[in-house]
Amino acid sequence: MIPLRHPLFIKFIAYFNENQDYFECHEVLEDYWNLVAPRDRTHPLVGYIQAAVALYHWRRGNFRGAAKLLAKGEVLLRKAHEEDSPFSEGVDLPAFLRDLRKAVNAVDGGRPFAPFPIRVADPVIRNAVYDLVESGAVPNLTGARLIHKHMLRDRSHILLEHEKRRSSRH
Repeated sequence: MIPLRHPLFIKFIAYFNENQDYFECHEVLEDYWNLVAPRDRTHPLVGYIQAAVALYHWRRGNFRGAAKLLAKGEVLLRKAHEEDSPFSEGVDLPAFLRDLRKAVNAVDGGRPFAPFPIRVADPVIRNAVYDLVESGAVPNLTGARLIHKHMLRDRSHILLEHEKRRSSRH
């Protein structure tokens, strides 16, 4: 199976491309990363997560955080491309890397947020994203609900899970 055909990556692409819900991109792709490579901070999925979080920061005006994460994500994704990682199959990773480089330059220049898509090369992924969006499973948030999502969302269940994991390690 092509790893990027996984349902959680499909959700990631839908959130990234359809409504730029970068907070949700982070949430769903972190779940996938924890399934395939937990704690491996050099995994290509971490690069995709960092790119999404960087765009979240950029849109909120946090240029420093955006620049840092864009650079880190670009390094991981460039490595995935150069090593022909299976986590680069199905998307136009060279185009995404070019867009990330443009974003780095824009952020460094203090320019306003400008979203861009991850181009999907695999018709299976493209159709799955389309079906997911058409099903209504990707809410179309706008304004403050999208921009400040991390501050407006009930995360008590996530915090409880984190506490359980910490307790089980000791």
